[in-house]
Amino acid sequence: MLAVIAETPYGADRTTRNVSEEEGQPQPQGAGPAGDPRPMKACPDCAEMVLAAARKCRYCGYEFRPATSAPPNVGLLSFLMRRSAPPLTMTETLEQLGIELDPGERLDGLWLGRAYGTDGYVVLTDARLFFAAGLRRAPANPPPRQHSLDELAGAEVATRHWKSELVLHWHDSPDMSIDGLAPKHLRQLHSALLAQLQRGRPR
Repeated sequence: MLAVIAETPYGADRTTRNVSEEEGQPQPQGAGPAGDPRPMKACPDCAEMVLAAARKCRYCGYEFRPATSAPPNVGLLSFLMRRSAPPLTMTETLEQLGIELDPGERLDGLWLGRAYGTDGYVVLTDARLFFAAGLRRAPANPPPRQHSLDELAGAEVATRHWKSELVLHWHDSPDMSIDGLAPKHLRQLHSALLAQLQRGRPR
């Protein structure tokens, strides 16, 4: 009986890529050797197929490193930061408080405080003092109260119920008490009003 030996024709592709050394048969991408159901993956360095669970390529020694995943809240945090509204400018803040400055009027400061029994914003310019009630402008809020600095007769810091407050004396209006200011802000407002008094308020 003659044994027939099949030879590969001259010039045929003799590459061994994607060929299992155990079986000697071409393997499709993602499939293991014949009879091995375990998933496979391609080595990014030499392109040989190795087991998907392998941590090192058996052909070239390439080491597979696990991909680092970001914490689950990073995506949400980025989304919230991306959609956050830009901060208001001082002009936009004054508009929301219902305060409109005259041409040439200069803003000297804005502070959170309490006056007339309610929380709000104290706004000082070089000509007027405003108090806008409410921490957020709403249709139900009354219009901002204002005093011309020409009417200011004096400003002093007093202590009431172990808390410091700024008492403003007006020539033709009742005294105005401002509390709830941070100590630093109280000093800033007091100094600014005293400076206005010393300048003689040319307006």
